[in-house]
Amino acid sequence: MVDVLLADNQPLTAAGLMYFMAERNDLKIVDQIRRRDEFSSLITQHQPQLLIVDYNINNYVTVDDLKTVRDISPLTNTLVISNDDNKPRILAVLQTGVVGYLTKDCDKEEILAGIQATARGEKFFCQKVLDIIMERHFAPEPEANDFSSLTTREKEILKLIASGKSTQQVADDLFLSPHTVHTHRKSIIKKLNIKSPTQFVIYALDMGLIKTK
Repeated sequence: MVDVLLADNQPLTAAGLMYFMAERNDLKIVDQIRRRDEFSSLITQHQPQLLIVDYNINNYVTVDDLKTVRDISPLTNTLVISNDDNKPRILAVLQTGVVGYLTKDCDKEEILAGIQATARGEKFFCQKVLDIIMERHFAPEPEANDFSSLTTREKEILKLIASGKSTQQVADDLFLSPHTVHTHRKSIIKKLNIKSPTQFVIYALDMGLIKTK
């Protein structure tokens, strides 16, 4: 038998979850947290195997409260069921140590599956939350193309390269060694994420360093 502590004070949601769990003979709701000031005391009192909670309700449980669960009840696994659509906050909640996260749009079967998995300590996330996790971990890094990051010397060299001059010609014009010009060129390529010689011309035009005839 899994002892479940319910922390959701929205009547319809709480009633729905109770109805779902009443059909299972392996789940027992031991209590319901109706006010935030009951959160720590009821968890400490019941030491439930499973805490089902919504932190996204005004004047109720908060993300900071979720961080305290494992300290006051180390064997409690937390399942969040919430309609929060704030991605940074959802990621912050996941970092508190919750085991499962579902939205209130999930159907009965998925909610029951999430309850059972989380009670066993198994990670369980609905597709919306999985998408947020994947987006966070696999988002492409923004391409570097900040013209303002170039030094005055780099802008001079970019202008000359874009005008068609070779490394040696640039070095002669600026009284630099070819090695120094090559070093600056590498820095320009890195800062502007240049992938082809043509892009030297494009960026120089964009910056107004050279003009079309």
